[in-house]
Amino acid sequence: MNNSATTRRISKIAVEYNGNDKGTAEMVYSNNLLSNDPELQFKEMKAIANRNKNVKNWALTGYISPEKSIGDKLSNEELTDLALKALRKVGVTDDNQIRLDIHSSTKQKHIHFIVNRVNTFGENTITAHKIGENFGKAVREVCRELNLKSDIEIGKEKKQQMYYALTISLKYAKNFEELVMKMHLKGYRVTLSQNVKDGISGMRMVRYDDINHQTERQYKPGYKLSEITNKLKIADIKSILESNYQRNEITQERMNHMQKEKEVETSQISVLKEIGKTIEEFLKPTYTTPDDDLLKRKKRKFR
Repeated sequence: MNNSATTRRISKIAVEYNGNDKGTAEMVYSNNLLSNDPELQFKEMKAIANRNKNVKNWALTGYISPEKSIGDKLSNEELTDLALKALRKVGVTDDNQIRLDIHSSTKQKHIHFIVNRVNTFGENTITAHKIGENFGKAVREVCRELNLKSDIEIGKEKKQQMYYALTISLKYAKNFEELVMKMHLKGYRVTLSQNVKDGISGMRMVRYDDINHQTERQYKPGYKLSEITNKLKIADIKSILESNYQRNEITQERMNHMQKEKEVETSQISVLKEIGKTIEEFLKPTYTTPDDDLLKRKKRKFR
């Protein structure tokens, strides 16, 4: 499952964003907050954060975004439970202020969180150092506990599928344009990068089903070729495409030659047939059979 976590100072806008999401957000959990209004909740959090002046980046914010096939099966309660279990593994307790919102404006349901690192006793319970890495590990641990595939496992499967589709397409493509089209027909978008020196210098692949147009500007979807496999480099692909092109040229030349030979053979057969018809016409008798009565009279005359 894709996830992110960072520590920072926030304003009321962050809480309002989590509670809006184009009108589709649903607050599924709150803890140690009296109000349900985002602006008032921010004020409550800021008041608690002021109890520990040493904590500058007092908010822990982030999200958990399950792969669509998994997210579609998870209920809001299950996704909420998953988020809370992961947050507890990085130091969140029952004494911290928490707000969780599920967003559904994109095709992948995901959950956002805002947590006050300073608990109601003024203590910092969440270590900022490597929080993103540690939270990712926590999410993967919870996934294993719940028998759900982690983001790493899902990513590995997707890369294997991409590599298989790429190798199949490379068997027949003769240039990059054909390769992109063949991958498109298999459900993948291939984006080529190039420079003046090398021409095509790299590629990125993503399954169309995984493209989130709402976040595409912030996060490039998919994987670079080097992330998918170390068995193929862009130079190898260029070599394969050139080899396919040359083989196709030779095959096409042979087919053209065979076609010409067939046309010559067909023409020769046609000429022989015409000659045969001419000979048959030439050998036909040119006289007509005389009338039987006339022939009899001539015979009597000569007697």
